[in-house]
Amino acid sequence: MLIFCIIYYVLSYAQTIPQIIKLVKTKSSNDYSLGMIAMQFIGVLAWTIYILTSLQTTIVYIGSIIDMILLTFVDYLIMKYYKFK
Repeated sequence: MLIFCIIYYVLSYAQTIPQIIKLVKTKSSNDYSLGMIAMQFIGVLAWTIYILTSLQTTIVYIGSIIDMILLTFVDYLIMKYYKFK
């Protein structure tokens, strides 16, 4: 089952890195839905809290924390470059 966990984290990181690159290059984030970003953040935060309060392998702890850090950074960039109208 560990292989599925590793696959999840690799794919999760692989989808986050291009978002970071796009946000830094274009300095625009109005094509992101703030509602979707909020739901995604709450979901990953809830998942991370669940993982940290349960007995898991070290890979799961580390992967969840990295996932939360990357998502927080993406959300920071989105809010930084979002132009409220």
